[in-house]
Amino acid sequence: MVYLLRVPFTVACLFLLLAGCGRKSDPDTVTVFAAASVTDVVTALSADFEGGKVRASYGATSDLARQIDDGAPADVFISASRKWTDYLERAGRLEGQPVVFARNSLVCVSRSGGRLTQFKIIEPAMLFETSLAPDERVAIADEGVPAGDYARQALTKLGLLDRHRGRLIGQKDVRAVLNAVATGEIAAGFVYATDARMAGVQMLFPVDPGLHDAIDYYVAVVKGATNTEGANHFMQHLRSETGRAALHNAGFVVP
Repeated sequence: MVYLLRVPFTVACLFLLLAGCGRKSDPDTVTVFAAASVTDVVTALSADFEGGKVRASYGATSDLARQIDDGAPADVFISASRKWTDYLERAGRLEGQPVVFARNSLVCVSRSGGRLTQFKIIEPAMLFETSLAPDERVAIADEGVPAGDYARQALTKLGLLDRHRGRLIGQKDVRAVLNAVATGEIAAGFVYATDARMAGVQMLFPVDPGLHDAIDYYVAVVKGATNTEGANHFMQHLRSETGRAALHNAGFVVP
């Protein structure tokens, strides 16, 4: 005699839900977690990528690294700082060695045609101590975000960070800094040189690169990637002649 096991409807639904959670993402899609400052380049390279569809997520390098460490389904990680590739390497979340594919520099910008652009500001001390009006503030990416860390390193070495900390307004990533300045919400901000090429802002001065760590961009395949083959192809695409040309045209220095 055969006995049929009667499973309650709610339990059956739970089994189905758990089974669904274990399914992998589309194997023909490459999921890229990329620093906000390479948004335009990755978007352009994704359009002509022949290794499958690219699904990109942009944001602060620090946030993306933590998401990957928490198990977010990423195939490729693009970082604006060695600090966060080291973080994922220590966590055992990367496959192979991260590779430097581009370099950048730090600048200070203001809104195009704004009051500050009328001055010849050549370095941070002039900005904070002789140029800003009493009610004006400076945008900076939050602590832990590479662009913000580089800017804080420079201001610390110049002895300006503690004196003018009250002037700084934190933003979630470098593109948020750019937007706050371009819209006139904040008088000035520290961004990458590549961001200073965007409409709506004007560079006030470059930051001496000797005041902060080198701004190197790293790319790596995430361990346990759903699409490891596609991830490796995308890394090759980023470092190909097409990728190098896209980076150069966007203002990055290509090693």
